[in-house]
Amino acid sequence: MAIFSSSSDNSFLGIDIGDSSVKMVELKKKNKKIILSNYAFTEELGIKFSTIEDIDNLAKAIVKIKNEVGIITQKATASLPTFAVFSSVINLYNLDKKSLAEEIHEEAKKVIPLPLEEMILDWKVLPKDDKDKNNKNVQVFLTGSPKKLVKKYVNIFTKAKLSLSSLETETFSLIRSLVGNDNSSVLIAEIGANSTDISLVRQKVPVLNRSIDVSGNSVTKTLMEKMNLSFEEAEQMKYDLSSSSKQGMPDAVLKSVMPIIHEIKYMVEFFNNNYDEKLEKIILSGGGCLLFNFAEYLEEQLDIQVIIGDSWSRVYYPPEMKPVLRELGPKLAVAVGLAMREIE
Repeated sequence: MAIFSSSSDNSFLGIDIGDSSVKMVELKKKNKKIILSNYAFTEELGIKFSTIEDIDNLAKAIVKIKNEVGIITQKATASLPTFAVFSSVINLYNLDKKSLAEEIHEEAKKVIPLPLEEMILDWKVLPKDDKDKNNKNVQVFLTGSPKKLVKKYVNIFTKAKLSLSSLETETFSLIRSLVGNDNSSVLIAEIGANSTDISLVRQKVPVLNRSIDVSGNSVTKTLMEKMNLSFEEAEQMKYDLSSSSKQGMPDAVLKSVMPIIHEIKYMVEFFNNNYDEKLEKIILSGGGCLLFNFAEYLEEQLDIQVIIGDSWSRVYYPPEMKPVLRELGPKLAVAVGLAMREIE
């Protein structure tokens, strides 16, 4: 949906290829403002989604989405799924900065289970606490992306006739759109259609990522089985019940999402037991986070602040669009963060 007219010179496009849809957000920068120019996703347009394995049809879907809503930006940033990218925090002792790359490469051999020649490595040296600034020991956040996966993305965007500016893990996009300049320690839970990705974030760096195969579709499948409904009927019932429910989650729904709750609880306890600080809050994102007052239930169970992430908090848009964008924000959070990458 076009919000403001834009030119490709100052516009930035984020494309989130998820496990059940393609989402796009186009932002532009004017003076110091980040302005929403356009957004679109496959469900809204009724475009059939193709998996990443079907490169030709996925590229055609991307082109069709762009053309239907009038997105003109030709350079895009895309996300790699969190579950497909290996990540770890590694410790380097008595570091000689001249040999940083070599030492990281050696440590990577120990923690990445695949041959390094099959991976693309990236890393970021983590900031030190004040008490550790004088020693030579450093922590490094290391990521390894399979070359085969990266090649698929390059092929998709080549076929879609888009210039791929960069690829990054979904977690970093979420940190950019949902955490912004906040340095507090938080947990981000992205509840997608087919999986839930949970990340512990400290000083805007993910120190631990975990993915589980429980998601919004888990609720849909529960309703299908209990009510003898088709997938489409169960999806509609899920959203109808969520919008009208004031009493919390039905028992059957609660049972289906309980693995997510247990995983979040484990991650909170892990952080509190391993760092000299407490987790500040939990930020929920993804379409599944809006179901059945999930945030309120989680806050009661864990006794920690739980909020629905606002991916538009640093983005300017017409005030009359707030109700629509508030509902769409959790679904588009990754795409918003991707579009912001080239602006910041």
